[in-house]
Amino acid sequence: IIRHLLTRRFDIAIDLFGNPRSALLTFLSRAKTRIGGDFRMRKHFYTRSISLPDTNISSIDFHLAYLQPLDIEFKKRDPYLTLSEAEQQWANSYLLEKKIHLDKTIIGLHPGATWPAKRWMPQRFAQLADRLTDRGYQVIFTMGPNEQSLLKEVFKYTTKTFTPPELLTLRQLTALISLFHVYVSNDCGPMHIGPAVNTPTVGIFGPGEPHIWFPYSPDNGHQLVYHQIDCSQCHQDFCEKMDCMKAITVHYVLDRISVALNRGKTK
Repeated sequence: IIRHLLTRRFDIAIDLFGNPRSALLTFLSRAKTRIGGDFRMRKHFYTRSISLPDTNISSIDFHLAYLQPLDIEFKKRDPYLTLSEAEQQWANSYLLEKKIHLDKTIIGLHPGATWPAKRWMPQRFAQLADRLTDRGYQVIFTMGPNEQSLLKEVFKYTTKTFTPPELLTLRQLTALISLFHVYVSNDCGPMHIGPAVNTPTVGIFGPGEPHIWFPYSPDNGHQLVYHQIDCSQCHQDFCEKMDCMKAITVHYVLDRISVALNRGKTK
């Protein structure tokens, strides 16, 4: 990476990460304008350091703040992803192959997350799927890489029969989520796809920070599921107790799904 940086001529470098390594790499880019946060000694690697507000802000506002030194005027917009007609047709065909009817309510469930501490319990995802089916909704699961065993754990607790999910490409997953009436996900990457394709999304949070990572409006049907306790926002990858997740009941998630459904989708 260093060799690559030294052989290129950059005009501007923006360090959005701000740790010592990324600050050093930004410096080695030899860009005339190097933008980064006002962080301790690291700020000396930049030509323009920015001071962020003391109050906690969303990740969107945090990253947009790095445009200040460039005097770029912009109108803040919600994140969005655009699908091609072929991708939309693929998603329609995929659901039909799985015997999911497009004219009936479809609820997507994503039990995975990279951090184990961010995963709501498999038993409760199983109970949620069963309860949604009892209410007449169609349920389809999604998963990320290396989550096959987690989904098997979920299905071990279900009393209904559900089609095991397939590992899809990111674009395929995006097209599929765009057809859900509601998407229920732990605090992870796929959760952010829902709002970006205008699908009402129920985000389940444990050790993460909802005010940073769930800046999505209830007016668009998005619903936060979060139970704050003394050790909340611990940022731990692993947790033996999982008290914050255990405090989230199936009944409450069902309630948030109902609210999201009542908002409807505005395409």
